[in-house]
Amino acid sequence: MTSVDHEAFATEVAKRRTGAHVVVPHVVGGKERFDGELITREDPGHPSLTISGCHDAPAGLVQLAVETSRAAQREWAKVPLHTRIEHVRRAIDYVTDAAEEWAVRTALEVGKTYAGARAEGLEVRDILRCYTEYAARPGAFEDERADDPAGFANDSVLRPYGVFGVITPFNFPIVQAAGPTIGALIAGNGVVIKTSHQGPWSGHAVYEMCQAMDLPTGLVNIIHGADEPGKALVAADIDGISFTGSVAVGKSIMRTFTEGPYARPVIAEMGGKNPVIVTDTADLEAAADGIVFSAFDLGGQKCSALSRVLVTPGVHDRLVELVTERTNRIVVADPTDAEAFVGPVVSPEAFARFERIVGEARQSGFTVVGGERLAGEGYFARPAIVSSVPADHTLSTTEHFLPFLTISAVSSFEEALREANATPMGLTAGIYTGDLDEVRAFLDGIEAGCVDVNVPGHATTGWWPGPQTFGGWKASGSTGKQTLGKWYASQFARQQARKLPTELEHLLTH
Repeated sequence: MTSVDHEAFATEVAKRRTGAHVVVPHVVGGKERFDGELITREDPGHPSLTISGCHDAPAGLVQLAVETSRAAQREWAKVPLHTRIEHVRRAIDYVTDAAEEWAVRTALEVGKTYAGARAEGLEVRDILRCYTEYAARPGAFEDERADDPAGFANDSVLRPYGVFGVITPFNFPIVQAAGPTIGALIAGNGVVIKTSHQGPWSGHAVYEMCQAMDLPTGLVNIIHGADEPGKALVAADIDGISFTGSVAVGKSIMRTFTEGPYARPVIAEMGGKNPVIVTDTADLEAAADGIVFSAFDLGGQKCSALSRVLVTPGVHDRLVELVTERTNRIVVADPTDAEAFVGPVVSPEAFARFERIVGEARQSGFTVVGGERLAGEGYFARPAIVSSVPADHTLSTTEHFLPFLTISAVSSFEEALREANATPMGLTAGIYTGDLDEVRAFLDGIEAGCVDVNVPGHATTGWWPGPQTFGGWKASGSTGKQTLGKWYASQFARQQARKLPTELEHLLTH
């Protein structure tokens, strides 16, 4: 990031704050709709300012979106895979050009600083590149088969399910909608996107991206609103769903999707309670750097965020000192401030939860550094570090989704590993150690989908399409196949084995 980049970003953010706010439409069958009660979105850095708005989609409109997508999908499913890939690839240049404008949207609606806000568009661009590259590889959607001893012509291919719903969170309102939409389209499905009401203008960018793909009208539809449209989409006759959000809601969706005449796929990423282990042989400077970044980037409001440190006794006190020193230097400020490391938390409800758990930590007698509300109109908080808290205390084992970090002393690496795994979730985890045996034991024993070992800048975060995949074990994920990887898009399709007489082999299209 250059100062010129940030200056242009800050200028545009300020300009948008003084202009009329955007009300994004539902789009069904290519037509804009404004059905339902208006919901406005405030700027979390300046809550007196309305930044965007959307309408709370009624159930009838949600069902119409599904039916419209289904009608268009019947033709899309007949389009060869290589042609579908070509259509999806058309969005790469569009997204590259849109990244700066998308950054402004997410800064205003979510409070992201420039680096994180701009990364939304850059990650979508790289997802487009990676998923289309993976799908274009020979055999990506076709299983290799041996010759049939009975002399039949055979193949085994992946076929689309039909229509997928995509329900997205506020914290990555563009990326988390774009990734599953891209995967579903490559696999031959239609899509109905339901955005977060805390980032509808940002989420609407994904529909705009799909327009650049020149898709059949009505194949992708978008609806907005709070909880009720999401519930209506889950209840609709869709063929599968992608969900990013809490464990409780994700499990509820999975239960719903196992009911009825047959089970339907749920591709869910459901958060994490992400630990890092620090042992006596660790490079504490590197550990402190990685801990502070991963705990407080985006104010801890991301599923991969570090929220608990498990540290052995010999380095506990020094690590607490180093983490505290670094956290005290963090600049919490409006995204227009070039020095800002983190902006506001997303809403008054989130801020109230933050104040409650910080108060609980103080009342319990734990050592608390930070946790104060900062001066100004917005929902700005000094990140909280809570030490002397037992590793099995509820403050250490509950996902808070806030700038709140617990540091717990454990007797040994072995105890740390047990405590790290003593949670239903298993998204990300990290370790800092100089002991190779501990590294081996950590890699063999940690129950998480994404793991870091001695990474200076990221204790548990920093996953990107191309270099890494991203996803969780246990309650953090539903399929065992991770986003950003070559097996992701194939989850939006189901396998079909086909056997014909050899004289009809020409009918086997791939």
